[in-house]
Amino acid sequence: ELNWIAAIRGEAKASSPFADAVTLNETMLLGMVAMRAGQPIRYDGQAGRITNLADANQFLDRHYREGWML
Repeated sequence: ELNWIAAIRGEAKASSPFADAVTLNETMLLGMVAMRAGQPIRYDGQAGRITNLADANQFLDRHYREGWML
C-alpha cells in the first residue's frame, strides 16, 4: 500500500506498474462484459466500444440517477 502511494507521488517506482495494471483491469472487466452479454465480444480499444454486439455497450457505461451525477 505504501509503495502505491509513493509511486503516485513520484517518489518510487510502483511494484506493479500502472500501465500493466490498466491493461489487466481492462481485460478482466471486458471478460465480465462478455459474461453478462452471454457471448463473445469484439472490443475496439481505440473507440472504447464493442463492435459485434451493440447491446453489450450498455455494460461499458454507468448511468446515474438524477441528482447523483459526477
